[in-house]
Amino acid sequence: MNTPHPGQDPEADAIRVLVVEDEPEHQLLVRKAIAREGEGFAMVQFARDSEEAIRFARQMAFDVMLVDNRIPGTRGLDLLTELREVGVDAPFVLMTSAGSEDLVVAAWRLKVAEYVIKDSGFWRDLPQVLRRVVASDRQRRREQELLQRLERTNARLDALRAEMEDKTLKIAALVDEARAALTAAQTERVAALLEDMSAVVA
Repeated sequence: MNTPHPGQDPEADAIRVLVVEDEPEHQLLVRKAIAREGEGFAMVQFARDSEEAIRFARQMAFDVMLVDNRIPGTRGLDLLTELREVGVDAPFVLMTSAGSEDLVVAAWRLKVAEYVIKDSGFWRDLPQVLRRVVASDRQRRREQELLQRLERTNARLDALRAEMEDKTLKIAALVDEARAALTAAQTERVAALLEDMSAVVA
């Protein structure tokens, strides 16, 4: 399921988060951090493993995914690939207790939006991280939508231009035929050609 489109309604713009974390202590820290923010977060849904995460992602629309890289049965990066395959395109924030250069490179290749080290105070900055990621993603979507609208407008203009060129060519051909008819003094034919010209312009 795709992310919801932001609108003018503040409630519609409130952030919906899917948190994939199996450790109850870390679930509580994430919940506490977001609760302290008060406004701005519409929903925080927790999933304990990849199966739950995929089910929730198919059932509901989320603005951002906050995922631990070590979850039962798989890795967070593998879950990202699975979610993309079922059409989930929300930005992805990866949490890890043991970062490494290889993991950073792998996350970058999979276009992870943000990378969070789970140190003793990691949860304090989570709301700001999530806001930043969602704001960037919404801006990207707005720009993408504007670009698509521009491309559709250009396509319509090209079609109109082609139509006008076609009519111009038809009128030119009719004018040439009218001149030939005048040379032969075929006045009735000229009148008919003029009617044809009027039909093309219309």
